[in-house]
Amino acid sequence: MKGSVAVLISLLRGEMSQDEYINYHNIKIINASLPRRIYGFIFGYRDINFIIINKYISKEKYDITLLHEFAHLELSHLDKICLDFKIEGIEDEADKYVQYLLNMVKTC
Repeated sequence: MKGSVAVLISLLRGEMSQDEYINYHNIKIINASLPRRIYGFIFGYRDINFIIINKYISKEKYDITLLHEFAHLELSHLDKICLDFKIEGIEDEADKYVQYLLNMVKTC
């Protein structure tokens, strides 16, 4: 199992805290006013992984959005060029990865 996947699994199992995960990946989370249909996004800048989350979403949506953005990080989507026609595929890949991880944690 890839090292970063093991770290995300540890987070989902409660074996490490969210703060530990954030420090491990040098993540900075910012809550911002975003359009209603945008829950969040991630980008890297100067060795920092910024996750921007819509401050108007519910706690439940916040948690799943954060996990979704972590999935983008784990899948190395920050290293890919995200042209308009590829964004949907990348979003689908992140969603499927989150489901895979959640199922893996449930069955273990």
